[in-house]
Amino acid sequence: MEIEEVKQIVEKAMPGAQVKVKDLTGTRDHFQVEVVSEAFRGKMLIQQHLMVQEPLKEYVNDERIHALSIRTYTPEEWGKQNLVSLE
Repeated sequence: MEIEEVKQIVEKAMPGAQVKVKDLTGTRDHFQVEVVSEAFRGKMLIQQHLMVQEPLKEYVNDERIHALSIRTYTPEEWGKQNLVSLE
């Protein structure tokens, strides 16, 4: 899969989220996904990760995605790290 394809899938499932995707190995099947979203507010980390995993489930099941690292943040959590934007 292409980085942009993974990014679009997550963005479609989580409107308004900032999404950054990295290909960790250059093989287009090991990805790191970072998501900043207001939708994570009040949710446990496992719930946040499931929100990102769910729209990608089909691609994991058919092995187009072999490995998926997920990092999730509320806008406040992201801001505390003194990071400006995912872009």
